[in-house]
Amino acid sequence: MTTIKLNRYYPHLTENITLEVSDEIAVVLSTGGRMCDSYKRRKREHNECSLDVDPGFEPDVMFPPLTPEEIILDEENRSVLYTALDQLSPIQARRVYAHYILGKKKSEIARAENVVESSICDSIRRGVKNLSEILKNFYR
Repeated sequence: MTTIKLNRYYPHLTENITLEVSDEIAVVLSTGGRMCDSYKRRKREHNECSLDVDPGFEPDVMFPPLTPEEIILDEENRSVLYTALDQLSPIQARRVYAHYILGKKKSEIARAENVVESSICDSIRRGVKNLSEILKNFYR
C-alpha cells in the first residue's frame, strides 16, 4: 500500500487529504500525472493555448472591447438609422425593422401579418430603397 496526497491529483480540493491506495493505483496516478505535465510543457513550448477553457480569453480575442469613440459612433449611427426608419411608412418601417434588425425571415413576417410573402418582399425592397435615399440626403 502507498500513501498519496489527493491534493496533488485534485487541485480543487481545499483540505489536505492523504489516502492509502494499492501500488497499482499509485503507479497509474503518477503515470497519468507525468503524462499531463508533459502535455502542458509541450503546449507551453509551442505557444499553444486553448480558447475554450474557463475563464477563457476567446471573447477578448474575437471581440475586443470597443473604444469610447467607437461606442459614440455606434450610438450616433443607431440614432440616425432609427430617425430614418421613422420617416418610412409605418408598414415599410415595421417590415424592414422585423427583417433586418430582429432577423425574422420574410415568410415569418408574412405569416404574422397574414399576407402573401411577395408583398412582404416588395415592401422591404421599397423600404430599403427609400431608406437609402433618406440616408443619402442625411449625409449630404
